[in-house]
Amino acid sequence: MGIMIKIGIEVSRRKLLYDLLDNPGRYFFILSEGGRAALCIQTCDFQGDDINTHIINGFALNKDSKLCPIFDDGINDSILNGCKWERRTPDGRDYPISSKLEDTLCRLPDLMYWIISKVLTGGRNLVIYHPKINA
Repeated sequence: MGIMIKIGIEVSRRKLLYDLLDNPGRYFFILSEGGRAALCIQTCDFQGDDINTHIINGFALNKDSKLCPIFDDGINDSILNGCKWERRTPDGRDYPISSKLEDTLCRLPDLMYWIISKVLTGGRNLVIYHPKINA
């Protein structure tokens, strides 16, 4: 089972942006439920309670000028090649993100800025997980 760290650390937006870009595996995970999988983050209130899961998705134009999800390959790679571990989800399975998906996220500063400015509002904080990987 993953260990949720319930400590309050105040950090500037700039430092949080750099940490999100440098260490996306601390914040992002793959949630797989009902045959679907999505890249997610979780937020909580200032006490570490009231946890909400947020699905993060992005789209880009392919060579045929059609919108395609940019995280699909990384999500599939995470599920197929990643080690399984469980978080506190009642019916779902969570997976750590793959190195391929980490590389993709490290190149998306605008996405990280959006998360900081739009998702972390109203006293919401990011949940940091330290996965305990089952051997």
